[in-house]
Amino acid sequence: MLYVGRPAMGQASSKITLFKLANGGQEAVRVPVALGRASVSTIEVVEGLKPGDEIILSDMSRWDGFDRIRLQ
Repeated sequence: MLYVGRPAMGQASSKITLFKLANGGQEAVRVPVALGRASVSTIEVVEGLKPGDEIILSDMSRWDGFDRIRLQ
């Protein structure tokens, strides 16, 4: 089982999209993620991520219209 810090919009047993870091951390790409059980600070990832993937947990709703963003 894979657990991550609980994202800003993460609810138990839901499907959301998160930004996953790519290209050595220079970009972030939106990926669909299925979530499972949750606690106050962590949530289970059922599908969409693998161990070692780095994601952005903060509120990224400002970037809802984008599938890829450049990080500086």
